[in-house]
Amino acid sequence: AATHTGGGARGRGTEDGFTSKLWGLVNDPANDSIFWDSRGEDVIINQCLFEKQVLSQGCGLPDTFKSFHRQLNLYRFKKVQDSGVKMGCRHFYNPNFKRGYPELTFLAGGKGCASPVPLKNTMSVDHSAALLILTVHICSVIDVQRSFFLIVKQNNECSNLFSTN
Repeated sequence: AATHTGGGARGRGTEDGFTSKLWGLVNDPANDSIFWDSRGEDVIINQCLFEKQVLSQGCGLPDTFKSFHRQLNLYRFKKVQDSGVKMGCRHFYNPNFKRGYPELTFLAGGKGCASPVPLKNTMSVDHSAALLILTVHICSVIDVQRSFFLIVKQNNECSNLFSTN
């Protein structure tokens, strides 16, 4: 993965590092400067608090909100226009960045990435997301089945040790 360097950034990591940090921040209940909207689709940022509590702490994100906003744009986040700036909060949306779906964050790649999903074609986004979620669930079911069969096998082996013929 490529490393970004640029104005206003301190210690920025790989391309997925930004979305990982953003995911951690927005899902941290102790952080009241950035959070999900009620649907879990928009990221809401209280700009003033975010600058004081996060950006000024040197956490590997850009130093200023302007640079952070540019980084969001790089990762295909769009400012939600109809929300406006209510009480200092800004709303941002990326179809591949949704509460409860961390497995989608890799699709929120920067413009330098070959994104498998065009941003404007929401049908493709929905189908790709559904396919990815289905794949994750199938893998989980297979893991559960393997665990079940391993337990059954171990129980049978234990039973054979203690059985009298």
